[in-house]
Amino acid sequence: MLYFSRVSLKKEASLSALAPLLLGGAGVESEPRQPAHHLVWYLFADGPERQRDFLWRETDPGVFLLLSFRPPRDPHGLFDIAEPKPFAPELETGEPLIFSLRANPVVRRRDNARGRSIKHDVVMDQLRAYAQGKRARHRLDLVRTSGIDWLKRQGDKAGFDFQVNEVSVDGYSTHRIARKNGPAMAFSTLDFEGALTVTDPKRLLAVLPKGFGASKAYGCGLMLIRRA
Repeated sequence: MLYFSRVSLKKEASLSALAPLLLGGAGVESEPRQPAHHLVWYLFADGPERQRDFLWRETDPGVFLLLSFRPPRDPHGLFDIAEPKPFAPELETGEPLIFSLRANPVVRRRDNARGRSIKHDVVMDQLRAYAQGKRARHRLDLVRTSGIDWLKRQGDKAGFDFQVNEVSVDGYSTHRIARKNGPAMAFSTLDFEGALTVTDPKRLLAVLPKGFGASKAYGCGLMLIRRA
């Protein structure tokens, strides 16, 4: 069973109650540190052995949309939780949907020095073909073209297709997550919005709870869908 939930941090939530979540504590991963990540994990971390089985997206500061295999629990009353709704849409081949997705789109390239493949941001992966002084003029175009190419590959694997002119690609941003030791972790995000067509309902419904792209623990990969 999957659940779709909307939760928001209560404005009156006390700083003393929030501190262990924001700074790390029992049942909360200690690094990398990110307040939103800890806040969402708190709703599902009912034991130290738990693995992440949810996706999330922060729509406004302290407001989160969740897709999870368990309803969120808030034993200390820090959140307002709307009644979780079962997520079990019945989709048909050829059905149009409106979607929104914030993702960390990456490609893997072989790094011979390290002897393994390394994840690369799809935009920077394309920008490296240009000299430093010429990258700015190509950046905006590559945000769209590299994002669309990545989304096409996701659709081929996940059972959906789309018309290029019906999808917007925007919001290219880099996020840095501080670590207790060593350099900060960095990842980039793109926002996709528009219309898609279901080509394989079973595959799409199987992939939705797994999410798209990398950095799913940090608010990426949740595709929101609704009827067109």
